[in-house]
Amino acid sequence: MNWYARAILDKELMLKKTLIPTVLIAALASVAPLVQGQDIDTPLEVVAETNRGAEASQRKIDELSRQTRMLLEEYRSLRESSEYQDAYTRELEQLDAAQQARIESLNQQIAQARITRQRILPLMRSMADALEKFVVLDLPFHQEQRVTGVLQLKQRLDNPQLSVAVRFRLLLEAYQIEQGYGNTVEAWRGALQRDGERRTVEYLRIGRAALYYQSLDRAHSAYWDHDSQSWVDLDSTANRSIARAMRVARNQAAPELLELPLLPSGGAL
Repeated sequence: MNWYARAILDKELMLKKTLIPTVLIAALASVAPLVQGQDIDTPLEVVAETNRGAEASQRKIDELSRQTRMLLEEYRSLRESSEYQDAYTRELEQLDAAQQARIESLNQQIAQARITRQRILPLMRSMADALEKFVVLDLPFHQEQRVTGVLQLKQRLDNPQLSVAVRFRLLLEAYQIEQGYGNTVEAWRGALQRDGERRTVEYLRIGRAALYYQSLDRAHSAYWDHDSQSWVDLDSTANRSIARAMRVARNQAAPELLELPLLPSGGAL
């Protein structure tokens, strides 16, 4: 118990122990001479007066006791409130420390993101340039469409209204499209510019391994030579195999093992 509460209780006990005996002694001292020299009524009045004084004193004692209990209850209430406030303060301090640690972590992430942004933008431009060179030097299929797509990609990478994440996603999508060409077989009809003459032919692409074309009458076929960057005519015996491969590529025939002419690097069959 706190020293303040203990002092209040000790004061109350001392009042109870000392006040009542003092009143009784005073009462007896006043009654004694009256009994000796006066009639019986006078001592009775003195006793009654003394009793009334004792009752008033007792009421005062009770009031002091009540006030003491009230002070004690108020002290206990304040003590409990103080303990609650201390606990709440400690909780707020822990929460503040956690928030400060979180803020510091976020600041570090922001700083790292800025560094990454400064590094990734030049990297993306370099990747776009490399993709453009790859498309230009690759087999000449869908050439105009693919080059146009890369040029549009480079324009988007320079657009400040697009976030870095969006620009990086566009770059990855372009790479995925180009990668997909290496795993597919495709046949289509398109224009061919050769020997100053423009004609319509049937194209056949086998991944990125080979690119052929065949005339619409199936009488003439050619193969793209990567080293010479030109078309090389094929023997007429290859026409049938190429025509069958085109039907497989268009899902017009069941897949089968086909024998197609494939030129080695730099030369004839």
